Amino acid sequence: MNSILIQTDFDNTVTKGNVSELIHDEFGPENWPEIYEKYKKGLITVEESNIYSFKNLKTKKYDLDNFVKKNVKFREGFLEFYKHLMNNNLDFKIVSSGVDFYIYSALASLNIDPESVEIISGKSTFNSLGIDVQYFDPENYKINTNFKGIHTAFHKQKYSRIIYFGDSYTDLNSASISDVIFATDKLQKYYDKKGVDHFPFENYFEVLHIFKEQNLAKL
Repeated sequence: MNSILIQTDFDNTVTKGNVSELIHDEFGPENWPEIYEKYKKGLITVEESNIYSFKNLKTKKYDLDNFVKKNVKFREGFLEFYKHLMNNNLDFKIVSSGVDFYIYSALASLNIDPESVEIISGKSTFNSLGIDVQYFDPENYKINTNFKGIHTAFHKQKYSRIIYFGDSYTDLNSASISDVIFATDKLQKYYDKKGVDHFPFENYFEVLHIFKEQNLAKL
């Protein structure tokens, strides 16, 4: 085991804001506010919130893809950072409790081929009633909680070092077992308060500078 993994969350970590919430605010379904409120109160997990909210979302995939491509906003410098990782042959994975179809659409808007990126997220199936979303662990068993943490623990067995990017409390389990943490938004504030070592960031130009200055891509 002698390798580095750069693992990142997606919504509000790679992007500015949460793409799933952007979709629901635009297209519903009608019970979206109720589902979102339950999630904020901790009554359901982030995975369950996506399972329930996309279940009755009947908007066509074509329309959703176009909406995401037109409205998604990435943190500045992400494309440059991604190209740096690829040029240096570094392993990069997106591990997100979000849903595959909109992550694919968002990356495509940057002219990044989604098939060239390992994306581990909720898997979507479009049907006449809505969108069926399912989450699986590394052994392909269905799960509906701690999706990111479970996959990070699996990666921990395969890599010498994990450099982790996250923005919220749902990243705590992953970040706690990673070797280097880049934190923004709620996760950054939490770590500032707790005195946990991390690199705060707002954009990926900052990240790229730190990577080069600290030589983080070297074991």
